Amino acid sequence: MQAQTLAVPSRWTMRDFITLAIFNVIMLIIMTFCPAVSIVSPLLVGGITALLNGPFYMVMSNKIRKRGTLFLTAIITGLYFVGFGYANYLLTLAVMGLIGELILWGKDAYLSSVRNAIAYAVFYVGYTLCGVVPLIFFRESYMATLEKGYTPEQIADMLYYFDTPSMILLMCAISAAGGLLGAYFGHLMLKKHVKKAKLV
Repeated sequence: MQAQTLAVPSRWTMRDFITLAIFNVIMLIIMTFCPAVSIVSPLLVGGITALLNGPFYMVMSNKIRKRGTLFLTAIITGLYFVGFGYANYLLTLAVMGLIGELILWGKDAYLSSVRNAIAYAVFYVGYTLCGVVPLIFFRESYMATLEKGYTPEQIADMLYYFDTPSMILLMCAISAAGGLLGAYFGHLMLKKHVKKAKLV
């Protein structure tokens, strides 16, 4: 990895913002359709989404290579959910994005596959907790929001997973594992294909 480290301007450019936008659109599409088409348990949704988005995130972060990439991704994702009425998601994802940036603090940290993978996994733990935090701090308003879009049976099913400590821990663990695995596949893709093609 050291031989691949290049001097990269610290300031964001328009090209960086365009790259951020393009990859985030791709990841949001995957994030949207994973739960919709999934026939597996809700336990696996976060992990599968993290696994599929991992390669896209790794390519994006290696192309931009600047502080704030993960945090801005968290903000974009949070704002996306705000559009569906889940305003509380933005705060949860912003906090996890900041934690991820602390993990990535330091020069060229985004070029460290290990630190990048850990920060990415933390972000997807936050994605899973988006369904948990509102039940703890904003239960009444969140339940009112859910009742507008889900049947009582669907809500009961969601509460089983997002309001049961053992299920919460299991979902977070699966999401973290999916994030680490997705980042690993992204690292392999960068090493074998993208960097050889000089795309980053």
